Amino acid sequence: VIAFAECEGMVLHAGPTQSGGASLDWLSRLLGKSPAELAALAASADIRHVPLFLPHLDGERAPLWDAGARGSFTGLTSASGPAELSLAVLEGVAYSARLVFDSLKQSACREAEVIHHAGGGAASNLWCQIRADVLGKTLRRTAMRDAGVLGAALMAGVGAGVFPSLAQATQDFVQFDATFTPRAAAAARHDSRFEAYRLAYENHRALNTLLATAG
Repeated sequence: VIAFAECEGMVLHAGPTQSGGASLDWLSRLLGKSPAELAALAASADIRHVPLFLPHLDGERAPLWDAGARGSFTGLTSASGPAELSLAVLEGVAYSARLVFDSLKQSACREAEVIHHAGGGAASNLWCQIRADVLGKTLRRTAMRDAGVLGAALMAGVGAGVFPSLAQATQDFVQFDATFTPRAAAAARHDSRFEAYRLAYENHRALNTLLATAG
């Protein structure tokens, strides 16, 4: 992962991934349904027929840094339909995040107890709950979805002397509108599937190399 220079006594450890919301956009184009419609479909999926999805559609950045990685569905059955594929994509992106958090824990030598969540995908309550279940952590969703814009404004405010510090600025302006806690049964299921996710990536590496050389 990436570690930035110290600022106000903090060192930011970051793990940018390649295909989060873009994975859902891809499936949206493929099935001809909006991301919101896919999320609604996912809620009705039969988990017995949900395949495992690797969201490496255009390679992967943190923590794999593998430009040759590719996306895949593994474990399809004849009963796997649009709802099951939709849920698989939501889960696969969450497994990608868990892989990053495992690396961040090693890099920072500490573990987050509560995770603050923003971005376009955070608008989906289902996806937020899946992330909480997969990560096994309480997730707090920011009221301002575009955290990057808010963060840039707060940093500019500190630079201009409007706020005394980033810590004070975030305390005053970052608000939350929902909290999601992991569910024991779902978390146990995802523990097993996450191990399968890691194994699937390792087992697909040689296959992806072969496909690349075959053209």
